[in-house]
Amino acid sequence: MLGQEEKSRKSYPRQLKKRIAEEVVSGLKGVAEVSRDYGISTGTVKKWIQKYRAMILQNKTTEVLPLEPMEKTIDNQKADLEKRVKALEEENMLLRKKLLESNLKTEALKTLIDLAEDTYGLGLRKNSGARQSDK
Repeated sequence: MLGQEEKSRKSYPRQLKKRIAEEVVSGLKGVAEVSRDYGISTGTVKKWIQKYRAMILQNKTTEVLPLEPMEKTIDNQKADLEKRVKALEEENMLLRKKLLESNLKTEALKTLIDLAEDTYGLGLRKNSGARQSDK
């Protein structure tokens, strides 16, 4: 047609399409991020994901991953938990000491107030039922 420009279709290599789809399917990047990074429309990226998703997931499940021996993992977890428990026990003891000191200090202050009230005949404690002045 005269006067109208034809849209040129870009062709991308199959490996690139698969790699882009894999980035999204594996959760490394989102569709919008991949689209922006590669300069490809989100609609095109979504089509590639739809086309290659099953193949990508199939390959992921059949890959042989090097796994640590289960005993080693459990031992590491056990050691980490033991360290955490020890740290929490130490923190607990410190907090108990601080609470005891605080309780002793409160008791000492109460005793001091009692002595001051008896010795000087003053009412130092706040009377909760007292009315405030109209100053």
